[in-house]
Amino acid sequence: MIRVGVIKKSKKSSDQFGVRFLVNLILFTSSLVVAAQSTILKNVNIVDVIGGDIITNQSIEIEDGVIVNIQSGLPESLDGDSVIDLSGKYIIPGLIDSHTHIEHSAYWNPARKYNPPRDNLVELLEHALYGGITTIREMASDVRVVSELSRAAKLGVINSPDIQFSSLFAGPDFFEDPRAAAATSGEVPGNVSWFKSITDSTDISSAVIEAKGNGSSGIKLYAFLKPSLVAKISAEARKRNLKVWAHGNTQESNSYELVESGVNSLSHSTLLLGMRPDEMMSYPTVDSTLQILFRKMKENEVVLDPTQFIYENVERLNTMSDAGSQVIAKAHQSGVMITAGTDTISAYREEPFPFIHEEIALYVEKSNLPIIDAIRSATINNAIALGLDDQIGSIDVNKKANLVVLNENPLENIQHTKSIFMVVKEGVVFKRKL
Repeated sequence: MIRVGVIKKSKKSSDQFGVRFLVNLILFTSSLVVAAQSTILKNVNIVDVIGGDIITNQSIEIEDGVIVNIQSGLPESLDGDSVIDLSGKYIIPGLIDSHTHIEHSAYWNPARKYNPPRDNLVELLEHALYGGITTIREMASDVRVVSELSRAAKLGVINSPDIQFSSLFAGPDFFEDPRAAAATSGEVPGNVSWFKSITDSTDISSAVIEAKGNGSSGIKLYAFLKPSLVAKISAEARKRNLKVWAHGNTQESNSYELVESGVNSLSHSTLLLGMRPDEMMSYPTVDSTLQILFRKMKENEVVLDPTQFIYENVERLNTMSDAGSQVIAKAHQSGVMITAGTDTISAYREEPFPFIHEEIALYVEKSNLPIIDAIRSATINNAIALGLDDQIGSIDVNKKANLVVLNENPLENIQHTKSIFMVVKEGVVFKRKL
């Protein structure tokens, strides 16, 4: 049975059945995306992000969106109803952007207009998918919007990466921020499950349960939270199998206190040094302090989500770029896991590729990470950070067939991750448009 994905702009997000009916009508006329429930990708060179090398001349057999067999040469029996010859090409796991803001990214929405039209978001997500991203971690948006998009992506109604999303917890002072009002439109900022004001009197258990109930896979800790509250949130989140993703400091908790309090990741490399450029500690003078922090992060398996792209490309943050690169280098040398996220996603109407490619390139070019480790940061490391490494992040039997086929060897040049021939998401093949 052949399954085809197509670009479809729907004005009414609720009319999912109508959209799917139209997709079926144009089943045999679309030339954009062709997929099969049983597919064999033959003669491809696999970039093994676990072993760190390339396994040549392999065939990958996919059934119902899952990798069921990997072997040298062709399988003896070709039961698949589609065979794609990828001779001379390379394949990496589908990329994961671990820090996105699809609603208010300044890169695609320069006027910072909140609550953008759904069609804009669908176009943005499709651009990300064709650019190699098969999963994103959305770090605080209107859950009413992103949960609907997440369901649409899972159903195949829209062409999109899978969307993991979070609920934001912060102290009361944060909720004067206009972003909080935008993400809770029609409600009281700080009084909804996905943008929750936390104080000593908050029922933390109920707050975490409500976040779990809205579909969040993690709690984002943003600002004005002291260590005792962070520890309570982390403990309750663990009970509910939710991750806790924190800013590098929360004004009232520094990086070390956050790690001690049980968070799973720290975001924004320079926040490990201070909050603002005029407050930021000089990197050489805090080298010993960072070493203590990194040892604790490694011991507690806390990952670093650097978002280096924004330091390089947002003018007001440029002065912190070099320090951020040094933090990444030192963290990596200390054995801290690096996870790649952009703090945006893409400028889909201006740039041919999403920014995750630039993020991992910066790790190589500015922080001297080996290419394979930069690729790991956007694949298996991010899968681990999401708690999904049993499903995605590497090319292995019984994992989802989330794959990116490249024309060039990425281990020779990190920029080759942009030489995309096609993307596979759960067995559906999206051929890259020129």
